[in-house]
Amino acid sequence: MEAHGYSGIPIENKEGYECAIFFKPKIAEFITYQTTRIQGYTKYENLCVAPSSSTVSSESSDVVNAEELSVVMAAFKILKPFNHVVIIASSHLNSGKRDRWDDLKLAKVKTLMTELASFKEIISALTNCSPSVILAGDFNSKPYVHKYINSDNIPSDIDLRSVYEFTKGEPRFTNNVPGFAETLDYMFYTHSEIISPVKLLDSPDEVDFLPNEIHPSDHLPIGVEFEINRNI
Repeated sequence: MEAHGYSGIPIENKEGYECAIFFKPKIAEFITYQTTRIQGYTKYENLCVAPSSSTVSSESSDVVNAEELSVVMAAFKILKPFNHVVIIASSHLNSGKRDRWDDLKLAKVKTLMTELASFKEIISALTNCSPSVILAGDFNSKPYVHKYINSDNIPSDIDLRSVYEFTKGEPRFTNNVPGFAETLDYMFYTHSEIISPVKLLDSPDEVDFLPNEIHPSDHLPIGVEFEINRNI
């Protein structure tokens, strides 16, 4: 990624990278970031001020928990001609036992929404503006989490919409294993006149069980290209 001009902010554990944010410093000025790891009902945070260089060190952990949620949130100022501040959040919720842990997963996502609202408040005060928010992640959960984030129950200052649902409909599935084919990966954004999705990555309607020789991950990718309105 560095060879292509990207810097990264990953969260690591002993099994490797859990989730990360990659950005181009020539396009997006890095402001600051926060990592949050929720294990059981315990929360671990790390709020970091932007270093002088574009290289950001990762936060790591030796713990892998079956119902752990990890998220990295970062704020960027999209450079001229826009100078608009955007918060990107990348999250991963471990799968555990899907049915058994559904209530706990939902509780963790509620905590995630509170953390995201708090981080937005910090960035708003720091930049004297109201930043846009984009949240993407592998939620390893049936539609309960998706419905909650799309509902009126999340903090009002981060009113989020599912990008795919709002534009073309959610993929039929992003995870396909024997006996299970569901959409577990989502991307949300703050719907406004400032930022809007203009291009979405299509997902195949049919695919062999994952992973396979064409799709090396057990999840299919999702992706969105956003446009910032330079007239606002």
